[in-house]
Amino acid sequence: MTQATPVETKSKPIPTVRAIPWVGNPRGFLSNPGKYLYDAYREYGEVFQIELFGQRMIGLMGPEANRMIMTKQREYFSYAEGYEIVTAVLGDGLLFQDGDVARRNRKLMTPAFHNRGVRKYFDVMKECSERHISNWASEGEGSMHDRFRHLTFEVMSRLILGTGGKGDMKRLAHLNEVMAKGSSAFPRIDSPLTTYGRGIRARIELETYLKDLITRRKANNDEQEDCLGLLISAKDEDGDTLSVDELVQQAIILMFAGHDTTSSYLSSFLPCITRETASLTRLIEEQIRVVGDDELTLDHLGEFEYLDAVLREIERLYPPISLNLRGVLKPIEFQGYQLKPGDKVIYSPWATHRMDSVFPKADEFDPDRFLEPRMEHRSTPCALVGFGGGPRLCIGRAFGLMEAKIVISTLLREYSWSLKTTNPKLSFIPIVSPTCGLPGTVRRAAR
Repeated sequence: MTQATPVETKSKPIPTVRAIPWVGNPRGFLSNPGKYLYDAYREYGEVFQIELFGQRMIGLMGPEANRMIMTKQREYFSYAEGYEIVTAVLGDGLLFQDGDVARRNRKLMTPAFHNRGVRKYFDVMKECSERHISNWASEGEGSMHDRFRHLTFEVMSRLILGTGGKGDMKRLAHLNEVMAKGSSAFPRIDSPLTTYGRGIRARIELETYLKDLITRRKANNDEQEDCLGLLISAKDEDGDTLSVDELVQQAIILMFAGHDTTSSYLSSFLPCITRETASLTRLIEEQIRVVGDDELTLDHLGEFEYLDAVLREIERLYPPISLNLRGVLKPIEFQGYQLKPGDKVIYSPWATHRMDSVFPKADEFDPDRFLEPRMEHRSTPCALVGFGGGPRLCIGRAFGLMEAKIVISTLLREYSWSLKTTNPKLSFIPIVSPTCGLPGTVRRAAR
């Protein structure tokens, strides 16, 4: 087993991935960062360094590296320093916070996203899913990715921000899209003429909108039981609440992450399960067995054993975020290589999930790997990390999975669909999505 040791020792030289001097290999990296890192792992091993636009980054690949970063020595690594490249656009919400600040804010936010908390969101998710999918069936061909994004954005707007008006949602959706593009844009020049600069300006406009919304809700003692309402009323051990500015930053990151990851998940699920006809048949049979002719209920979601396995396999093969970043805070050794304060490290769910040593026949779609008796994700700690792991496991995981299950169950029970392609080319930055938009047609099924 590899080891991570928080002591200063004589270090081996870290292998360097061959690239263009001073530039690196932006084309290969940006086109598919997970594959780029996996290929580097196969050639150089679990530790290597790359250069991207003049920035040196140390790649740490595999479950043991994930475990070191996420759990065993997590205090040696910083989210804020790792993601400083995007905080000008996305703000400094929980995803980019460290230490006591992150622990306090996560504790205050957890009740809104805990399994018990998200149960109350079921009815809104179900109503939105049924209405949107019914509309798709009458619209003819359209981009399934855009349809998933519109659906999940409405759910996010209503349940996280407590806003449901079409004008508000249209404005928020536009700002979110501009910020998403800006967060991954190069060059990073702050100008109204650049994608990056427009992303910063969208974030500033969104902050103004959210500050006004939160101030009004606090002044009116608005006690809506949406996520924002729960955050406004949340108190720590000293009776302190989140300030308006803190609430704004948390709302921004929840808005950004609260629908894009779920729409990515669904846009990966649909073509994959359309290709895998045997698995599609098993999913439909499970829906008939569990739900039958009844209305879908919250309790049904817990009985979808095979759907759970399929969703884990989608997470494994197509994690919405294919790489993660950290900054090194204190000297630490991993596999004989010394990491020092100021180093930037990069690790990849995509690369880990494709390792045959972790998941046998890793390139094959095989949901049974997540069912008894195999349960491959349990044999190696931090092997399946599409939602992160350890104390900083994605706070919205239960929210997103419940929404995905409702959408998928509705499609499986009441509709059929066809896609122009079941092997779409993918874009990976800032999030995994089909470049073609995934054109498809939805029809009511006669089952």
